[in-house]
Amino acid sequence: MAPAAQEVVRLRVVAALESGRVDTCRQAAEVFGVAERSVGTWWRKYQADGREALTVRRTRRSGRPELIADTGTPSEGMRLIGGGV
Repeated sequence: MAPAAQEVVRLRVVAALESGRVDTCRQAAEVFGVAERSVGTWWRKYQADGREALTVRRTRRSGRPELIADTGTPSEGMRLIGGGV
């Protein structure tokens, strides 16, 4: 499932709990077809930090080294981060 779709499910589960349409994390897990443990985690995060705690955090994970600085000497070239050789 795409990260944005996962976020939608988390928000819907929490909305159901908050509105009283479901009474327990177990019931929410059954209705939405997700793990009860996940529902509990989402619910606690929501109660502690609000809706922002359930949003997708996009990060750049290319797995490729990033060029960060020119050392100025042709023999050294660019320094690499991320395991580059």
